[in-house]
Amino acid sequence: MTYSIHLSGVQEVAPWLEFRQMALVCEGGGQRGIFTAGVLDAFLAEGFFPFQLMIGTSAGAQNLSAYASGQLGYSRHVISRYSTRKEFYNPLRFMRGGHLIDLDWFMDVTMRECPLDLARAALRLAGREFYMCASRSDTLDTAYLQFEHHGWLASLKASSAIPVLYRGGVNLGGVCYWDGGVSDALPVKAAHDLGCDLIVVVRTLPAGHVESPPRPVVNLPQGSRLRAAAEVVNRHKVAYREAQAFIDSPPKGVKVLELAPSQALKSRALGSSAAALEQDYANGRACGRQFMARFAWRLRPRAGSSLMISA
Repeated sequence: MTYSIHLSGVQEVAPWLEFRQMALVCEGGGQRGIFTAGVLDAFLAEGFFPFQLMIGTSAGAQNLSAYASGQLGYSRHVISRYSTRKEFYNPLRFMRGGHLIDLDWFMDVTMRECPLDLARAALRLAGREFYMCASRSDTLDTAYLQFEHHGWLASLKASSAIPVLYRGGVNLGGVCYWDGGVSDALPVKAAHDLGCDLIVVVRTLPAGHVESPPRPVVNLPQGSRLRAAAEVVNRHKVAYREAQAFIDSPPKGVKVLELAPSQALKSRALGSSAAALEQDYANGRACGRQFMARFAWRLRPRAGSSLMISA
């Protein structure tokens, strides 16, 4: 077994996991999101769609979009077939001043050749909340984008626009956005702030991963590119450490179910082999099946709440 399912905030021996509102949170991670694709496909295979709130960052938002649309196997196909092509990931193009990752090509080709069923997703999300995390490039604050306001694909692109690797960011309503991983790679606290007291989080870094502390930037020239880059890295580190602390010790009355690989995945953020992607997908699928067997039946809404059903 190369995955981990951990419950925090309550003793695992408790027979029921009661909640008022339940969230599904998905971490980003580029091609490592193939693990999340496996988990969510296991959920879809069982018709498991009970969450009142879903929130994801970058690849996590992409995976949640396929989950919301009910398209089993979609994310596996897209990651394996399209994120591995040179039109998307091209170091030589980057060295010549272009994008390292071409999100414009990626969005165009996938929507042309294997589109998300956004109409069905909107129908299935009726009565639920769905957010895609992005980071404002000017303040490094997190924006939790909703497809109703900015459009689904534009929000996905903003959530996935890694600074420098996708040059220029994504402009929505006059604001430039970067990848949500800058400011909230693991938006568990946001789910709690939005009213959820049971949070299922799917990670792409190993369980127990400890983010290194931020480094001082006071010695770097004010306004320099080096200082700006260091501030982006530090913002990520601070937010990630806060999220990890939340998972390990959630506030009173909050339960967190963490699904994660137990060791580093074979795939990488970019440039993964087909074999590595397939192995990590299978691992995620096994993790999702184990969650269904061990925990799905224990979920019980409290009085005044309701367990959502598939549309």
